[in-house]
Amino acid sequence: MFNTGLIDSLKIRVKLDKVKIIDKRLITDFIAYYPNIDELDGENNQQGNLGESVRKAEPYTKIINGITYRFYIKAFIDAKKTANEYVVFQISAKMLKEQYFEGISSSNYGRIVDDINSFGVLHITKKDFLQGLVSDIDICINQLIDLKSLKTAFSFIMQNPNEGKKPLIHYINQSNSIKNTSNLGMDFNKREKAANTTPYCKIYHKGFELLSKSIVFYKAFLEPMKTSVIDNLVRYEFTIKAHKHKEYLASKGFKADFKTFYDLLAASPKDLKLIAQSGLKHYIEPKQKSKVSNELMPNDIMVQYYIENLIKLGFDEEKLLGFTYLIEDPSSKSRTKSKAKKLIDDLKNRDKNLKAEIEQNDRSNTFLKNLGI
Repeated sequence: MFNTGLIDSLKIRVKLDKVKIIDKRLITDFIAYYPNIDELDGENNQQGNLGESVRKAEPYTKIINGITYRFYIKAFIDAKKTANEYVVFQISAKMLKEQYFEGISSSNYGRIVDDINSFGVLHITKKDFLQGLVSDIDICINQLIDLKSLKTAFSFIMQNPNEGKKPLIHYINQSNSIKNTSNLGMDFNKREKAANTTPYCKIYHKGFELLSKSIVFYKAFLEPMKTSVIDNLVRYEFTIKAHKHKEYLASKGFKADFKTFYDLLAASPKDLKLIAQSGLKHYIEPKQKSKVSNELMPNDIMVQYYIENLIKLGFDEEKLLGFTYLIEDPSSKSRTKSKAKKLIDDLKNRDKNLKAEIEQNDRSNTFLKNLGI
């Protein structure tokens, strides 16, 4: 559940001839109908301008206990310019109900197929479902972090943006008592505008979301959750948009060459996590190590390091000792690191507030490391 890559949602498209249509309205009432060829003109083919006689294609949608089931017929043009009809299924981990936090996997996807078949609209075998083509894949990483440390982590991100992509980063801190919704998080780009080097990512407080926007689902399947979990549950999501995005990730060395649902389910949680972690690196400027002259004594290096970096917000203990990695001589490095640790421990013992602040920074940095920063 925590600190690993999970499949949260995706679209699966299966050839129409592989799906048994039980309720014919799915391929009649819900298919686009143009009685006059003139109405296909680009300028007139807008919603609201087609007239009463034209019915816009509609998906089959069913909402049960906060879970949205949605599928529809769509034609895709292949390389030979031939139109092929598919049934497109939009599925999410919420369809696993009590197993929601397991993510979609090879051991539980059958529950989703059984649910879809139970509606009596269509029937698809698990085998054909596995051979469906995948797109719009959301991979998530769940973590536990207290609110104060989360806000510190957000401040780290806001202080170190990739300047060229800074306009795409949005900090969200909203509370609406009338609509009973609250949100705390960060968006990176918009889903519809995502590209290979500007992918759609988001970090948000999952506990807040479950108790507001997803309260129906929470009460039906997850309640009660431990306070220590729901008060500190934060989710990161990364979207693999389409085939070109998968090709791009594969070219960068990630195991993202999955074409079918079967391929995706075969991906390990570790590989999914590495793929997801690649997202934020497009938006965050990497820290550059300072060049230090070999002529300087270890203590001089330490002083330089602290002067340069302690003025920056958010050093944890690991960062406070970072300067020791610049010392080449092993015995000098060991001696200097021991001395620095002693100084830090002494400060923590004398100032309990300082100890709490360093521990908070440590939690924030661990959270960010799990997201690939």
